[in-house]
Order: sequence, then structure tokens, then C-alpha cells
Amino acid sequence: MSSRQAGLLAPYAALAFVVGFGWFILAPLVPAIMVQYRVPLSAALLLVSLFGYTMIIGALPAGFWSAKKGPHPVLHMAIFLTVLGLLVRVVASTYSEFLVGQFIAALAYPFLIAPIGSVLRLCGVVRTKMATGMVIGSLFLGMAVASVIAPSMALHADLWVSTILAVVVGVWLWVAVGTVPPATLHRMGPVRLVISAWWWVGFVVASLSVMYGAISSAALLNLHMPNALAIGGYLSSLTFLGSALGAIFFGWMGQSRENSIGLQRVLGLLSFVFLLGCALELTGTFPPNISGLDLAFLGFGLTGNGWYTLALDAAARQAQSAGSAGLATAGFSMASNIGVAVVPVVLGPLVIKAPGLGVVIIAIMAILAVLVPFVMKTEGSGEAPGDVAS
Repeated sequence: MSSRQAGLLAPYAALAFVVGFGWFILAPLVPAIMVQYRVPLSAALLLVSLFGYTMIIGALPAGFWSAKKGPHPVLHMAIFLTVLGLLVRVVASTYSEFLVGQFIAALAYPFLIAPIGSVLRLCGVVRTKMATGMVIGSLFLGMAVASVIAPSMALHADLWVSTILAVVVGVWLWVAVGTVPPATLHRMGPVRLVISAWWWVGFVVASLSVMYGAISSAALLNLHMPNALAIGGYLSSLTFLGSALGAIFFGWMGQSRENSIGLQRVLGLLSFVFLLGCALELTGTFPPNISGLDLAFLGFGLTGNGWYTLALDAAARQAQSAGSAGLATAGFSMASNIGVAVVPVVLGPLVIKAPGLGVVIIAIMAILAVLVPFVMKTEGSGEAPGDVAS
């Protein structure tokens, strides 16, 4: 990797970390937010879920913008929205002001992550699998770190830490983007949206990961497990940590293979085993125990997000041009977050109230996802025209 590529990738991944950190630093602070702003639980949880909704709304527009204008405007917008949103959030005196700040910060999420396929290629990054893993892994690492350290500080201190991080990293990335030559029409290639079977992998992995995190405490309470609330929060952090490590490690491992479809097949099968293990323990089909839950949640985070990362890059490769690669990853991200918005709400209660049916539906969703890398003989059509650094 050239020094210019490394000079861009490091701050890009760092801003992904900041976005994840600023997002999930609120999750453990929901009770404090309810007290501080005198709002019900649903209003406090809305602040956390906003990021998923903005990805659904903003993914394709961000992808089209990067396809038409290159990576500079979308990255500048991501930096601006992150810093502005977190600044508004930290000075907010009412819930309404805090909600506005959180919405602005959440809008940065699709601009940063959705067009990752074209951002990496048009910025001259050749090792796209490894780079995708670093960026997605950094996002999850930020979520994991925030969820662990947030309870040790006061609400206002947490908000200031995330804001200061955003300013420092935002300046770093803004300067780095300025060193990247503007994208030309020749480098971007024809622009078209390629709907891909890889999107289903993103839909399943993302939605089930979030669903398990959302229902774990309630499911364990239903099974009368001691310390269910604490264990549920711990399992969510474990999944985030596994997701970060899986994206980075398997993105790096996949980079050593011209066609990593075989690795995807292995990760798909392992993900199926671990996600089914999560379901069987949360439904009480297998008696839940701490070691088994740790293994299932960490394993699904590791293999599931490693698979997610390689599938995301495979979707970009199908696009056949650097500009359209951003549209492909934007569609992948949109599908993933539609799953995050819908599946936990619809399927989550079934896991608790009708466990047999819940396990069957989870298994069917997972089997269809596992079939994707077996049906797709290659990851795509090879590197897009814009993949080679200028």
C-alpha cells in the first residue's frame, strides 16, 4: 500500500471509529438521558436507532453523489455533519435540541460508509478487501469501546469526549482528502445500480446481530437466568468486539486471495453454526450457560462480520466501475439497515413468545444467506476500472 493510500485510509477508518463511538456511547446512558431530559424510554431509544434510519434514507443518495462527483464531497459532508451534530448534542439543553444534534450526526453515517466502494477505489486504494475490513472494523470497534467506557463517566463528559475526538479526526481526514486528486469521468466509469444477491448476506447478518443484542436480556430474563440484564449488555459488547476483529482480520485474509469466494463459504457456514447457537440458547432449546453464550455471540460477531465485509466488497466488484461501486455498497448498506429496522421488531418477540417458530425462521434466513457464496461462482467481474491508483 502506497503512502498516499495509507495517508487516506488511516483517517477514514478513524472517522468510522468516531462515528461508531459517538453512536453507541449513548446506549449505556439511556437511563441517564431519561432523567436528564425527562423523557420516556422510547424517546431515549430513538436517539440510538436514528443511525439505522438515516442509512436507509441516505445510502443511495450518498452513493449517487459519490458516483457523480467523486469521494471529496461525500467525505467532506460526513466530516461536517459529524462535528456539527456532536457539537449541537453536547450543548443541547432540551431533548428536542439533543434529538436535532443526534439526527445531524446520524446523517453522517451514510455519507461515510454507504459509498465506501467508490471512495476507496477513487482514492487510489487497491487493497479494497483489507481496507473495507479496516473501515467497517473501526466502526464496530468504536461501538464496542464506547459501550464499555460510557458507564464510567458522566453523561456530559461522554458527550464532550466524542465531540473532541470528532473535531481532531475530522481535521485529519479533511487534510488527507485534500491530497487526493479529483475524480475524473474516466476514472469513475459508467454509473449504474447493480442489485446483487450479496445484499441478502448484509440483510441477514446485520439484522440478526442487532436482534440478538436487542433481545438477549429480555430472553434471558424470560428463562429466569440470574443477572440477565448485565449478561445481555456484556454479550452485546462481545458481539461488537468480535465484529470489529472479524472485519479487520478476514478483510486482511481475503486480500491475499484474488477470489475469496471459498473463504466466504467457510465464513457463511461458521456464521450459520454460531447464529443458530445463539438462537437455541436464547430460546431455551439448549439450556443457556455463560460459556456457551460467550462462544456463540463472539463467534457470530467474528465470522458474521468477516463474511459481511467480504460480501460488501464483492457487491462493489460486481458493479464493474469505480463510480458504480459506491452505488453497490450503498445498496448493500441500505438493505442491511432495512433488516436492522424491521427484523428485530418483527422476529424478536417470536424468539421469546414462540421460540420454535422463531428458530425456524432464523434458520431459513441464514440458510438462504449461506447459499449465496455457493451460487455465486466468483466475487464479481474482477477489479473495476477505477481500482488502480492513478
